[in-house]
Amino acid sequence: MNNPTDTRIEHILSFSPAIIYTCRADGDLGATFVSKNITHRFGYSVQECLDDPNFWRGNIHPDDSERIFENPGSLYEKGHHTHEYRFRKKDGSYAWVLDEVHLIRDSEGNPIEIIGSWLDITARKETEVALQKSEALFRAFFQTNPVATIITSISGLVYMANPAFTSCTNFTAEEVVGRTAQELGFWRDPEERNRMVAAIKDYGFIDNLENSFYGKDNKPMTCIVSSRAIEYEGEVRMLSIVIDVTEQRKAEEALRKLDQAKSDFISTAAHELRTPLIAIIGYSELLGSAVNTALTEEQKQSYISIIQDQAEDLNHLVDNLLDVGRIQVGRSLGIVLKEVELAGIIEKVVEALKMKSRRHNVLVAHYNALPEYICIDSPRITQVLNNLLSNAIKYSPQGGPIKIQTMTDEEKVTVSIIDQGIGMTPQQVERIFDRFYRGEDEDAVVSGLGLGMCIVEQIIADHDGEVFVSSALDEGTTVTFTLPINNSCQSVY
Repeated sequence: MNNPTDTRIEHILSFSPAIIYTCRADGDLGATFVSKNITHRFGYSVQECLDDPNFWRGNIHPDDSERIFENPGSLYEKGHHTHEYRFRKKDGSYAWVLDEVHLIRDSEGNPIEIIGSWLDITARKETEVALQKSEALFRAFFQTNPVATIITSISGLVYMANPAFTSCTNFTAEEVVGRTAQELGFWRDPEERNRMVAAIKDYGFIDNLENSFYGKDNKPMTCIVSSRAIEYEGEVRMLSIVIDVTEQRKAEEALRKLDQAKSDFISTAAHELRTPLIAIIGYSELLGSAVNTALTEEQKQSYISIIQDQAEDLNHLVDNLLDVGRIQVGRSLGIVLKEVELAGIIEKVVEALKMKSRRHNVLVAHYNALPEYICIDSPRITQVLNNLLSNAIKYSPQGGPIKIQTMTDEEKVTVSIIDQGIGMTPQQVERIFDRFYRGEDEDAVVSGLGLGMCIVEQIIADHDGEVFVSSALDEGTTVTFTLPINNSCQSVY
């Protein structure tokens, strides 16, 4: 007759998720007891487990055996151990089990029995594997994402930063991970971060926040940030993508300024073209009505001279417009190199300008002898000199000396035009070669289309030379250009 207590224990064990077993503490470690629920869980009968001394060893997954048996003495040293491994079911499939084992000793400390339990943890392992795959996929996506991405705590501590983020900020991952955004000085205005965090706490996200940041070494950046509150490693963190739009914003600002400059240019061009046209039309009408008007010969010659001067100015304006059009489409201005005397060109330009301005004393100084002949495009270099000297006169409204200085070495001739006029700010010097640029603070009485320096730069570039500008406000301006001596006169551009 069965003991009621034993019957009750067997009944309880049959519903337990854990399989209870005992085995010998020495020899083949064969099983001496296995709870009946092994049949339901693994498909084996109790007798199969008890009759085969190799039952346990023989059914452990081959890939797990070495790990399980690598230190067989640990159970006898510690008295217990826990293993996770795959065990073969009766149908040939494998289940992951959590095997917890305890060693039972007698009163003298001698091992007498091993008691353990198996718990099927297959579902947990499958979840862990899925989670590992998901995390690996996330990390792979995070690292290869071409958009700068960063994970931080709410307080700003950086946990992860992908290569795109370190590339755009010039920081390394080692320099940012483990530090706060505040320590690194990312935000130019820390209050903006506080407002972003507050929005994320309220709504869980923020999109397309444009703000100013600093990269490494205080590199100024304009970025668009979108952030999400996420749960990562058991904590609420912020996943942010950062799009660097610094260059785009610079380009947009440059385009805005160019559009403004073009608008100003159209207005200025209309005025500049109208001025000589009005003079030409007005004096032509006076000459045309000379039959009915008592004009002296001297007056007629004066009017004709004015018409010619205004026509030349008009022609010069049209030439400049045509030249800048060529530059804008990436073409050279077309130079033909011939052997000429540069000293003679300078002399003619100076004499012509002296006739137009009596208040300015134009001085020429050759610090060493110019080459007897140099291969240049004479009309174009005349255009350069006329433009630079006209600017020097124009921006020296109080009069005074203007100096043309030349210096020659083995490779080049250097020509400088030096005035003591109103000068320019560093910002104006930076933009002096921009098309249509006339300077933000120029006096309204100063005429011009803002094309001359752009054309000068192109003409000198076509000669394989360089042009530089140095200036200080209220101290005057020096424009220097170089012309190579060894250019071949056969070259035609």
